[in-house]
Amino acid sequence: MTLAMLAWRNLLRRPARTVLLVLGIALAVATALALLALSRSIERTTGESSLERGAELTVSQRGAADLFGGFVPASLEKAIAAVPGVAGVAGELAMFAPVDNENQFLAVGMADSSYFWPSMPLAAGRLPEKGERYVVVLGDNVAKALNKGVGQDVTIFDHSMRIVGVAGYKTAINRGVIYLRLQDLQELAFRADQVTLFYLALQPGIGAEGRDAIRNKIEALGPFSVAPTDQLFSHDRNVEVLRAVSLVISVIALTTAGISVLNVLLMAVQERTRETGIMMAIGWSDRRIVGTIMLEGVLTGLAGCAVGVPLGFFACSFFNFLPVVGRYLAFQPSFGIVAPSVAGALLLSVLGSLYPAWRAVSMTPADALRRA
Repeated sequence: MTLAMLAWRNLLRRPARTVLLVLGIALAVATALALLALSRSIERTTGESSLERGAELTVSQRGAADLFGGFVPASLEKAIAAVPGVAGVAGELAMFAPVDNENQFLAVGMADSSYFWPSMPLAAGRLPEKGERYVVVLGDNVAKALNKGVGQDVTIFDHSMRIVGVAGYKTAINRGVIYLRLQDLQELAFRADQVTLFYLALQPGIGAEGRDAIRNKIEALGPFSVAPTDQLFSHDRNVEVLRAVSLVISVIALTTAGISVLNVLLMAVQERTRETGIMMAIGWSDRRIVGTIMLEGVLTGLAGCAVGVPLGFFACSFFNFLPVVGRYLAFQPSFGIVAPSVAGALLLSVLGSLYPAWRAVSMTPADALRRA
């Protein structure tokens, strides 16, 4: 009989206890995976939404604690557009706004000169005309949530606005945005001559050196930070807090699972004291006995991961139901999300089996048979 078969047989001696242990590990893995996926989904979907609209770099306020807390003068657009290598500039004011006095949606104000307007895909209706006031284009997810379409009115900041179009973007964030003219949003939000950031499209063939030159010239204009669009949330305070909270809760959950492994295996070792003494008496080495007990920990860890990963994916499917934020997330399974949770669970399962294994071989055969 191999060590793995012996370890498996030992686990089946107390099937109810083993099942509860596996479920405990599975819940820890699922918790860690879901929290990790949540924080990474925010960063990934933000970068994807910017790339879909054709933005390569962003200009934001240097040192701003979070994306929506920083503001850049809208008048900076001409200076940025004059930088060699910049093909297009789109200043945007973005904020969560009250809609119909019941909902919160992300509202984005774009200047008439923004290169995003001509490239916006429409599922219905039309784009706002230059100088047209108090009209909006809804992302299709917003239109579905509000159950409204072209020709109807929507209230933003207690001001009635006419829906003239429905955007047909593919990424989650872009589908959950209300688009309106920059002047209107600045007026409603009391943010005259302010934008949250500028999106930049670069001329074809701009390499790494060209990007660095563009960044240096723009940052020389004032206290501004230039970064690739996929790093838009890399230093956002809210995302950093989410990462920290996710890490702490994940560590606590996985550590609890490791302690559960230690507790169950310690009980199993105590129950099998006579059996351990007999093994020692017939010549089993300490290494072989330790290996058997540690294999029990590894097997429970593997079983917990096999259950926990699908359970974590199932939990991630409920991201869409999270208040406000859930509308802008799109979860996609990846090895980079699964690997840390599984590795942590297996490592702590091994560590949890070390003490019981040491206890088993710390006795002499005579002591083991006497205690039994």
